[in-house]
Amino acid sequence: MHLKVKADIKRSIEDKDVKDKNMATKISEDTNVQLDLKTIGMIVAGTISLAGMWFSLQEDMQDLHNKIENFSGDEFVQKMEFQLKDELIRNNVIQIDNATKELKDDIEENKDAIRDLENKVFKR
Repeated sequence: MHLKVKADIKRSIEDKDVKDKNMATKISEDTNVQLDLKTIGMIVAGTISLAGMWFSLQEDMQDLHNKIENFSGDEFVQKMEFQLKDELIRNNVIQIDNATKELKDDIEENKDAIRDLENKVFKR
């Protein structure tokens, strides 16, 4: 049994040495690389896509930098103030509208009560 294990280990080491010798090729100016047209096209397209994304990101970063430099705190306050005033006015209009509806209902009730009283007094 031990002899079989030793033989298997020895064979695997020899196989590894053969693979290492095959893989240990030296790359130099004379090395030939063979790529098909499809692979070359994919490499070129990928490179162009990466370059396009790079320049797009650079432009976006520059735009943000310009916005930060040109940002005025007063401008922000004015916008916020406008929004708050607008919201306040809208809420007031809604409250006035609700109060007006309630007053109309009260007036109608009062008119009905006055008619009832007039009918009782004048016995109509």
